[in-house]
Amino acid sequence: MEQNTRMVSMNGKNWSIWKPRMEDLLYCKDLHAPLTGRPASVKDDEEWKKMDRKAVGFIRQWLDDSVFHHVSTETSAQALWKKLEALYERKTAGNKAFLIRKLVNLKYREGSQMTEHLNLAQSIINQLESMKITLEDELQALMVLSSLPESWETLVVSLSNSAPDGVVTMEMVSGCLLNEELRRKDSGSSTPGVFLMEGRGRSVKKDVRHRDSSRSKSRGKSKKDIECYYCKKKGHFKKDCFQMKRDLKGKTKEVGESSGDATTSIVEADPLCLQCSGSSCQDCVDTDWIVDGGASYHCTPHRDYFYTYSAGDHGVIRMANSGESLIVGSGDVHLETELGKIVLKGVRHIPDLRMNLISVGRLDDGGFTSIEGGGTWRLMKGSLVVAKGRKCCGLYRTKAKICGPSVNAAEGDSMELWHRRLGHISEKNLKILVKNKVLPELSGGLPDTCAHCLAGKQKRVSFADSEPKRKAELLYLIHTDVCGPIEPKSVGGAAYFVTFIDDHSRKVWAYSVKQKSDVLAKFEEFRAKVEKMTGKEIKRVRSDNGGEYIGAFDAYCRRHGIVHERTIPRTPQQNGLAERMNRTIIEKIKCMISQAGIGKQFWAEAVQTAVHLINLSPSAPLNGDIPERVWSGKEVSYGHVRVFGCKVHVHVPKEERSKLDEKSRECILMGFPHEEFGYRLWDPVNKKMIRSRDVIFVEDQVVCEPNAAESQVPQFPPTEERLYADDGPVETVVDNGHAEEEVGEPIPDEEMIPDAGGALPVDVPPVVEVPLVRSERVRRPNTRYSPHEYILLTDSGEPESYVEAQSAEDREAWTAAMEEELYSLQKNETYDLVPLPKGKRALKNKWVFKLKLDENRSQPRYKARLVVKGFSQKQGIDFDEIFSPVVKMSSIRLVLGMAASMDLEVEQMDVKTAFLHGDLEEELYMEQPEGFVAKGKHHLVCRLKKSLYGLKQAPRQWYRKFDSFMMKSKFQRTRADHCVYVKRTEKTFTILLLYVDDMLIVGDDKASIAELKKELSESFEMKDLGPARKILGMKITRDRSAGQLWLSQSEYVEKVLKRFMMDKVKPVATPLAGHFRLSSSQSPSSEKEVEEMSQIPYASAVGSLMYAMVCTRPDIAHAVGSVSRYLANPGKDHWSAVKWIFRYLRGTSDLCLQFGGGPPKLIGYSDSDMSGDVDTRRSTSGFVVTFGGGAVS
Repeated sequence: MEQNTRMVSMNGKNWSIWKPRMEDLLYCKDLHAPLTGRPASVKDDEEWKKMDRKAVGFIRQWLDDSVFHHVSTETSAQALWKKLEALYERKTAGNKAFLIRKLVNLKYREGSQMTEHLNLAQSIINQLESMKITLEDELQALMVLSSLPESWETLVVSLSNSAPDGVVTMEMVSGCLLNEELRRKDSGSSTPGVFLMEGRGRSVKKDVRHRDSSRSKSRGKSKKDIECYYCKKKGHFKKDCFQMKRDLKGKTKEVGESSGDATTSIVEADPLCLQCSGSSCQDCVDTDWIVDGGASYHCTPHRDYFYTYSAGDHGVIRMANSGESLIVGSGDVHLETELGKIVLKGVRHIPDLRMNLISVGRLDDGGFTSIEGGGTWRLMKGSLVVAKGRKCCGLYRTKAKICGPSVNAAEGDSMELWHRRLGHISEKNLKILVKNKVLPELSGGLPDTCAHCLAGKQKRVSFADSEPKRKAELLYLIHTDVCGPIEPKSVGGAAYFVTFIDDHSRKVWAYSVKQKSDVLAKFEEFRAKVEKMTGKEIKRVRSDNGGEYIGAFDAYCRRHGIVHERTIPRTPQQNGLAERMNRTIIEKIKCMISQAGIGKQFWAEAVQTAVHLINLSPSAPLNGDIPERVWSGKEVSYGHVRVFGCKVHVHVPKEERSKLDEKSRECILMGFPHEEFGYRLWDPVNKKMIRSRDVIFVEDQVVCEPNAAESQVPQFPPTEERLYADDGPVETVVDNGHAEEEVGEPIPDEEMIPDAGGALPVDVPPVVEVPLVRSERVRRPNTRYSPHEYILLTDSGEPESYVEAQSAEDREAWTAAMEEELYSLQKNETYDLVPLPKGKRALKNKWVFKLKLDENRSQPRYKARLVVKGFSQKQGIDFDEIFSPVVKMSSIRLVLGMAASMDLEVEQMDVKTAFLHGDLEEELYMEQPEGFVAKGKHHLVCRLKKSLYGLKQAPRQWYRKFDSFMMKSKFQRTRADHCVYVKRTEKTFTILLLYVDDMLIVGDDKASIAELKKELSESFEMKDLGPARKILGMKITRDRSAGQLWLSQSEYVEKVLKRFMMDKVKPVATPLAGHFRLSSSQSPSSEKEVEEMSQIPYASAVGSLMYAMVCTRPDIAHAVGSVSRYLANPGKDHWSAVKWIFRYLRGTSDLCLQFGGGPPKLIGYSDSDMSGDVDTRRSTSGFVVTFGGGAVS
């Protein structure tokens, strides 16, 4: 393959780009003729065959392995090309509709490269043209313009008005957009209001140009004499340097575009969510899973959906509307569809998300095929359909039930059951797994003696353990030993097994071999596998002086630079780790074979299962940690573990049975394959080993009852430890596995259930209930650790659904709160129960719960609110305008400053169920509240007469209602802030501030304030909170005798510090130290740096700081403004600056704004630095306006 050819391999996803490039290459090499068939001009058969074969070979060189196997049998270039077109150029109506929808929904993201956006649009247009759909040039240009956000509206209008004859072209649009992008980069901002000095009624760009031109004139230099500070060439300024722009191009990509696992950019997902929000179909529910081609990962907002879960700060999700949501955890979700069960791996938990998303990209990575068309969606694994859905409201959805952690489990989780499942593990290690929450709470205990443990573990007194300290890194030292010969031979003819143990992680691998001379081949196989997995190399191997480790094995180690440590003859204690591991494995498989009652020839299968279970068990040298977790760095799962040798009902495929044959067959569980899907099973009828995922386990039954233990256990040679032990009495105490000094063993990197890189079919039918002995009682797991209880423990006791509220310990209080809410709705005549008219739809609703604490945190107040799921409303049908103002922070500070300086009264009121007071103009219907459906009226719905929380127009309708009331009460609305109302008389004045349903009332006359309160209470349901103490999270402290008032956010600051684990750091004295010289050159410049920064919640931290800044902490305004410039591509130095601000807040969390210490008048101050911006050499200005000594703006 020519190294200078700028050609890319075809991977199945880049066909539209690869096809024309390949055709060009074939033309250049005169190999294009075979694509269209043999022309009449070619007479020589040999010449034609040679050309055709060369074309086939050339095309195949540029095919990925995943594509190559589809055309590996083709020998004709024309047939090969047609097959590729059939596979990757499907001209179906569904594909055409998908591309049209993708082009229409294409949106440009602020801060991204305009070139990439134009290339994406052109790529979609080219794909449409390949399907014989040609868009006119003007239509292409208009669609690109429509994809721009509002910040580009001025350019769009200007371009449209200046177009000749009103016709725009793609060439014109592309040129203007690229020029505008360069202009915005030169001005240092992509949107208005990015920096603190912008967006205040003055054009920063205009000022910069004026300043530059004035400077150049004063210097008296021509442009050709100017030297660039970046490339050192003359003729241009640094801001116009093309070399700098090329160098910075790779650094301006958003962190969300990296391949990192924590920060994800979901660009296409949110627009699809917006389409769904306009659904008019009652079949579309929140529990549906939407098949999303734009999502980078599977996502869900529901914590209780997870089968396995890992909480923590996993970065942020960036939505298409430029918003960001925190990823608070990840794990696996088990779904049950009509075709079976599906496991979604690596699902992101995003509480702010409004629906469940299945990522098509993750499915594709797992080898699955997603097929859409004809209004249906199918998920294929080869020729097997593992899931399906249908098109609803423009999106493909699949309905599925959530499976809890009890999939394929027995009736209850007892300690005795898990003792058998984990190969007769000790009670001590079981308790460690329960304590670490790896296993659920187990009922009961282990019997004093276990017959199977007695059969397998009774032993003599062992040597004292003098094992040295384990090595500090993986693969530094490998312990190995061979066990055998074993009688009888295994099903596969093996007589030995060899083990390899990593000293650092204590993970063990076992391989069955027919003879000792095969050990070297197994070591080569083991070495290639583990070095590929870890990226490290084996440095040392420790073994005994067996013949299998001398000669060829020793020479192999020397040849590859591996130090081979061999023990002194007749001193097996020097290889004690491997010797004891052999004993642990032998004891386990004796117990397992004895329990299962199977033939001795299955010892090799038992060895593999025992090793797998050892790797999942706590290890004493690891201080109770699990070898597999130490080896892989990932959390382990026990969802696939079942009792070895138990009875299994296996589904018989229809291809292997006649119409009258049974669909199920009894088999024996033999373990879990390492590199295959499904379970390994022994078919006792056909005498063969099979694999299947369609299974039902009966864990307390075996296919044949065990005979005496001694007749079932295979004969193992004595371990080296026993050969050299002093003769003595045999121990009579059996500890049910307490002799396991250490554990470790190989588990495949993937779970034993099929992993699709995102979805995997399990398809296990419901568990068959096994009748219990009459004298036994059913043991059920302690509900104390159920998912619902866990949510309440971790989420401040606030349920997330009606079901959770009813299962909570304080459910009576939550029920009373819901009844109080319903009473308010009835009192306000919010809705009537009526039949749903034909052609109308009823909106869904949900309960939202909040636990509010008093100021002293002693008396919790339970609040429940009925919220409409307004995201399913359609604009123009269910609502028109939704904008509603709230009071500005500067207005709150100014009025409080006036109150302190003029000794005014400051009272606070709260509107109960404020949104219920708004009058609706549209005809809307809602389902009856969950849990409170009127008896005998299940068929009726709620006809909304008043506004309700969750409706898109609810805030606006409430504001209009309140504004009308204030106008009738002779109040005037201020022009500067429409949520500040003032009423003046000859002797008094009263000011009211409104923030949704919170009110501050300030005035100089108590009687006037009391009169206003009375009027408000007569018109609305109000709660009088008395003198103001807290507003919008800001604490108000007042000393009227001294004429002073303080506004603080210490509680919020402490909460933020704790969230980002900065509550224990050492404080500093300044918001931003002088040694921080932040610039874009400190942004990541390599993929590794981008991936490292993607793990850091930079944007979330800056956003938290910004809220404190705009409320009560103007002292950090400059520092926060500096670090916010690098939100798109932050580096380590930028993150250090953010942490410095946190350290400053750590020492100043109790700082507050003080009012009343100065004259009662507005005083403004302003200042500016000199060329403080390292990148652009611009100056940064700042200002502060005070009233009564405190900052108000």
